[in-house]
This record gives sequence, structure tokens and C-alpha cells, in this order.
Amino acid sequence: MPTNNSATAEQLIELSSLQMKRLQPVADQEQVKEAIRSKDHPFWDAFALAVATLAVVAEEKVQVALEKIIEVIKQITTGVVGEKKTADCFTSKDRYYHRDGDLDNWLPETQAEQPSAIFSVNKIRKESTFKEMAEEIVGAKGNVKKLSQIIIERKHTTTLPTIESLIERQEGGEDVGLRTDGWANFFFVEDNNGDVSVVRVGRHGGRWGVSVRRLGCDDRWSVERRVFVRNS
Repeated sequence: MPTNNSATAEQLIELSSLQMKRLQPVADQEQVKEAIRSKDHPFWDAFALAVATLAVVAEEKVQVALEKIIEVIKQITTGVVGEKKTADCFTSKDRYYHRDGDLDNWLPETQAEQPSAIFSVNKIRKESTFKEMAEEIVGAKGNVKKLSQIIIERKHTTTLPTIESLIERQEGGEDVGLRTDGWANFFFVEDNNGDVSVVRVGRHGGRWGVSVRRLGCDDRWSVERRVFVRNS
């Protein structure tokens, strides 16, 4: 039997199924036995081709994984969070050292009640813009208007009071996935234009800073920052 065809156990398992479908002449048990006995049987040419094909497919899958922008590292849940005036969010001087004025200019005057939800906590793996992150999350390319529509329809946005509640849980000793070492944490929120903006929160010197950016912002964000995506 040839020994120059290397394959993993997983590839050989997949190969056995593939060959039964593709190689009708050897589907018969007696012909399989003949193939095993003779290294010159045509089966081995087909076998080598199948192994080579599997290797190419595996390499392509690895390459796709390496090119991913974000990676889910944790899931968390939140309970119902009541409505609140936007102007009343992130106002505690003991907790927050900075509050971006555009929170009031860009976002609705009142933050609606948010039902209980599940969030995925994602680590940024590759320097990217918010738009590029959004495209990977929704699995589609498009302009900011189109991406915003999909994000909102799929309920990936959250509210400022919910972000506040996560900060309080983190400060209370629960690990909800927020970086507390200066690296930023991002959340999708719905703005006054019916589009999506991104709230950034980061902890420095024991207190938090909060700012907001447009989804179409050209800034590129490096690895280690985190993106919180509501999934229900």
C-alpha cells in the first residue's frame, strides 16, 4: 500500500464517505478488497486526488478563520432594563470621568426599556473599522444605511441604561467581559437618524469614560478591544 499519502484521521473518515459516492467501481466490497491488495489499482490514484482535495479545502478553511476580524469569547445575559432619559445616563462623577456631549445630540431623548437579552462578547482579532466589524457580524457587505437597518432589525443594538448596568455589575465584582485596563469596549446603539452609532466605554484610573462615534467612522481599532453584540 502506498505510504506517501498523509492524511489526518478526520480526513480519512470524511474520505471514506466521499469515496463511496465518487468511486462507484470500488463501492463493491470485493473490489475494495482487490484495491487494498494491489498498490497499482486505479483506486489509489483517486485516493490521492481525494486526499489532495481535502488538504486544499482544509487550508482554505484555516485561512478564512485567520482572516476573521472578531471572535466570540463569552456570552452574558441581562435582565429587563427600564427606560431612562439619555441626559441622565453616565452622570455619576464618582463613576465617570468623561461623558461625551454627543450622547445627547445624536441619540434619542429617551432610552427605551430593553427586554432581557443575551449578549456575545467579542474580542477584536484584526485592526478594523466599525463598518468592517458590522459587516462580519451581520454576514453582509453594504453602506452604513444598509448595515444599520440589518443591525436594528436583528436587535443587535442596546441602550445606555443597559451599558450602565453592565458597568455596575463589573464594578461589583462580576466578570461580564468588560475590559477594565484602559482598552475600549464597544456597543451598537440606535441614533436619532434611525441609523446605528457606536458607544465606547473604557476604564482609566478607577473611573469610566464614555463617548460615541458614527458607525461609518474611518478610525481603525486595534486588537484586544471588545465588541458587545445583543443577540436577542
